[in-house]
Amino acid sequence: MQKRPVQIALFVFLLLVSSLACNALNEIVTTPTPFDVIPYPVTVPPAPTRDPSLPPRWIEFERALASVLLGSSANSVPDVSRDQGLCEWEFWGQKGEQVYVWAECVNQAGTAVSAPAVIFLGEDGHIQAVVMPQEGWGNIEELFPDPVLPLIYGNAFDAEAAMQRLEQRLKDPSVPPLIVEQGTEMPMPD
Repeated sequence: MQKRPVQIALFVFLLLVSSLACNALNEIVTTPTPFDVIPYPVTVPPAPTRDPSLPPRWIEFERALASVLLGSSANSVPDVSRDQGLCEWEFWGQKGEQVYVWAECVNQAGTAVSAPAVIFLGEDGHIQAVVMPQEGWGNIEELFPDPVLPLIYGNAFDAEAAMQRLEQRLKDPSVPPLIVEQGTEMPMPD
């Protein structure tokens, strides 16, 4: 007679284990994959809104570039609080918070600089620093990744066209940089 309670206990145990296994398998099978169709409606979080009292992001980029390119060569922390000149620039790549550009800037006195630079963005997307190569470009290969170097060495930036645009902008301050007119988004950290 003792065999019967042992058999019942074993049967209940096996039933319990198989029930748990089926539940675990059901969870695995019902876990969505990238190929599953998501039922609608899907709630999409709203796009972050920019403070309307802040100037457009391109103004921060232009002020930072002008501050460093036209300012002291030892200064890599830009003063974006005021205009120091006008700039035309092209984005040539990005790696994380580092944005690679070639910029040409000019001020009202006629001083102009055309050079590659690295813009360092903070996590919030604001510019933390702008670094130009050392005089003689001794550190150019340390600052720029391999895909950008041929653009620099090959003079891919059209400095003449940039200067013409800058002269136009000096005469008419309502004209934005070409990069803005073309609708290029200002980069954010990756």
